[in-house]
Amino acid sequence: MGSKKKKADKRKDFVKPKLRVGKTAAKPDNHTDTSFVAKTIHLPNQSLAKPAGQAQSDRGDVDLSHHLSLTKHHSSTTRKEVLAYIQAHLPNNPSFYKNILTAVVPLILDQSAGVRAAVVSLLVACAHKQQGLLDLHMRTVVLFIYSAMTHILPDIRNDSTKFLQILVDHAGQSVARAYFIKTIKNFFGLLAWTLTDDKKAQSLAITTSLSLGGSTKKARIFHLIVLRKFLEASLFEPTGAVNDVELAAAVHAQSYKYQLSQAPQPFSPLNLFTTTLPRSRTVENSLSNQGVDDGTFSLKDLDSISSEDLETRRKILKDVFFKPSLKNLKSLIKEGGEVGREANSCMAVLEKLDAELAESKE
Repeated sequence: MGSKKKKADKRKDFVKPKLRVGKTAAKPDNHTDTSFVAKTIHLPNQSLAKPAGQAQSDRGDVDLSHHLSLTKHHSSTTRKEVLAYIQAHLPNNPSFYKNILTAVVPLILDQSAGVRAAVVSLLVACAHKQQGLLDLHMRTVVLFIYSAMTHILPDIRNDSTKFLQILVDHAGQSVARAYFIKTIKNFFGLLAWTLTDDKKAQSLAITTSLSLGGSTKKARIFHLIVLRKFLEASLFEPTGAVNDVELAAAVHAQSYKYQLSQAPQPFSPLNLFTTTLPRSRTVENSLSNQGVDDGTFSLKDLDSISSEDLETRRKILKDVFFKPSLKNLKSLIKEGGEVGREANSCMAVLEKLDAELAESKE
């Protein structure tokens, strides 16, 4: 009996049912009832109005996490298009900009000129969108700019001052206070200038500049323009600015001591959170054998000097960088053309500083 029943059940799978007029066919076992009606359909984390990858946050900002990952794409065209997309969809939430700068700033050293131009445009847009953003992330941006100024590829070196100009325009005081000495030193290396009159150092600078390709005439013009802007921002008070000490003195003569500083890192010269290497004994012995200190700075003192205040920056430039700068600028003025014109404007800034220092001594 059991075997006959099994055979009959197997035959049912291959028997075609006879359909009769007026009778509905039997529904299959896996039938799903779809007769219900719903007014709305809720799809979490999705949007029917926009394609995938454009989900919005609570503030209406586009989610850029996927596009930020594409900044490391192997194709330069993709990287350039991604930067343009990020610039067009900059968020309103300030907390997102840390991730944006972390992904974008390394592209300062990108070998594609189009990508570097897109980074310049994006950084300018970020600086306009969020005031004070570059001041907070100054350390990271400056390190990549210095790396670009000393890069082995001439094209990257030529574009390095484009990024420095953004910092000077939007965070000039922060750059001057924290990175004045290093920036001036990198300008000397970028323009193949020497800080000493040593013939060996001069020949080494010329040989290095020629071996690395040197700077084009157009690039040197822009380097001098940015150098002039940096000197003006570092050595002179900004126009229209109100001194905090003078403003606080209107209330009380000692009020400025108890006010919060406007600088992003006012205690950075104390090196509270950084590890510094001790000075070697040979350097200490050489400094001790120099005799009486006349109050002037030297190249050996630059590593231990803070450039937070204006007077110190002026004294550093006057004691260390003034004569070498004049010497190299005069050689550029002799070339004539736009290079000589911009070199003359840089020299005018130095002469203005020299005149003000002479008046202050009198």
